[in-house]
Amino acid sequence: MKHLSRVKPLVPVLLLLALAAAFAVLAVDVRAWQGALRRDDVRFTARHSQQGLWRSPAILPGDPAEHLVDLGSALAYRRALQLFWLSEVGGAHAFSGSVTETRVSTESALQAVADGARTSTERSRAANLLGVMTITTPAADNATQVQTLERATEYFHQAVTADPANYAAKANLELVLRLQRPAKTRFGKDAKTGFGKGGSHGAGVVGGGF
Repeated sequence: MKHLSRVKPLVPVLLLLALAAAFAVLAVDVRAWQGALRRDDVRFTARHSQQGLWRSPAILPGDPAEHLVDLGSALAYRRALQLFWLSEVGGAHAFSGSVTETRVSTESALQAVADGARTSTERSRAANLLGVMTITTPAADNATQVQTLERATEYFHQAVTADPANYAAKANLELVLRLQRPAKTRFGKDAKTGFGKGGSHGAGVVGGGF
């Protein structure tokens, strides 16, 4: 009993020390995430098919740092963006999947970002890429082409509404509206190639995620 009575006052001190250590490791994890995002963004820019990007560098179980700085949206956008590039350039083999499977996964990922991303920039860029994917999908007949144009217009309009500064989305919206004029109801390969992904601005990584 005497031994326990001597140890008991030390319990709060030990708990405080443990808590301080956990916060210190948490701070390390936050800095690790910042570095990982910057590093992997550069790697992605150099090679879109690079595997293993944007993985958690956290030490603490459950990665509370990711939730603390609200990285879920930023990571979802980056991963959807990589899927987009793979589906567009036919690089699905790098991820052991067919081009068709990759396009389906890409559309699903981009739709989730366009509907629920934390920032308007991410939502806008995702919607613009969905429009590009839609307009570049082969159409079997005139009726399908009309539906494709209408659907693409909705995506580009959504992109511009979310971020009026998205120049690529504005240009794409203008082009698709032009194609919907009576004399332009048919569109071929040349028209499709005119739609812009936005380069490093319209389809690029958004900042560092913080």
